[in-house]
Amino acid sequence: MDLNALSVFVTLYKSGSTQRAAVILGRSQSYVSKTLAQLRQDLGDPLFIRTANGFQPTTYATQIAPKIQLAIEQINSALEPEKFNPMHIEHICIHVVEPMLVIIGKSLVEIIREKTNAIIELRHWRKQSNALLIDGTVDIGIHGLKERPQQLYQKKIAQGSATLSGNLAGEYVKLLVEDYNEHIELHKSTDHKLDATILVDNYVVLNQLLEQHYTYKFQLPSDNVKQDIGVDIALICNASRRHEQKIKWLSNICQNVIQQAIQKP
Repeated sequence: MDLNALSVFVTLYKSGSTQRAAVILGRSQSYVSKTLAQLRQDLGDPLFIRTANGFQPTTYATQIAPKIQLAIEQINSALEPEKFNPMHIEHICIHVVEPMLVIIGKSLVEIIREKTNAIIELRHWRKQSNALLIDGTVDIGIHGLKERPQQLYQKKIAQGSATLSGNLAGEYVKLLVEDYNEHIELHKSTDHKLDATILVDNYVVLNQLLEQHYTYKFQLPSDNVKQDIGVDIALICNASRRHEQKIKWLSNICQNVIQQAIQKP
């Protein structure tokens, strides 16, 4: 049975006139009459009797009209997207590449906490993060834009930079960023003779070493600082979840936090 035809029936039942029903539905009177004729045939009942005061419903029409109206309302309700409420979220998991985590982690937690009482799990990005995004364990990832499994969706949201920082009289320290630069030498793009003699995978330790040594230190863009190496920052999620209300909400928060960090003097 055509849902539109049943809607015509309910409207006609309430209005008592094909002309008024046509106006309410935004259709022609001939469309309403044609639909009514088909319904009479399908249901095996006249449904309405023409009188001096308009259309009078038959006993059968009076019995089924409330049930059909309720069914239509339930169907329409089922088809409507569920209204999103952050307070209904129980758990949030975000994996962020370490330099970015240090820069935006505190603000990210504070803003999310303003909107929800959910458990917030904020972790360093690691090699397993791709698989955890795919299986749904992780909601959102923030990392460098690079080739990833096709099940993942990436969106560039900012461009960071790496700028020479520290004591140039010391040794060059390379920050190992998991799932990004373990096997590539980005620093050689500016000086092919530059060799890393100290390697660390902790951003705090890196900063502690800069009094005696130097590195290309990651930061968000600044008009006052020369950018030696550009790094594209991407928001990453399961491709099948990218339109999910929770993911869209978290994506907006992450992007806003990063933009605020960029705009800070």
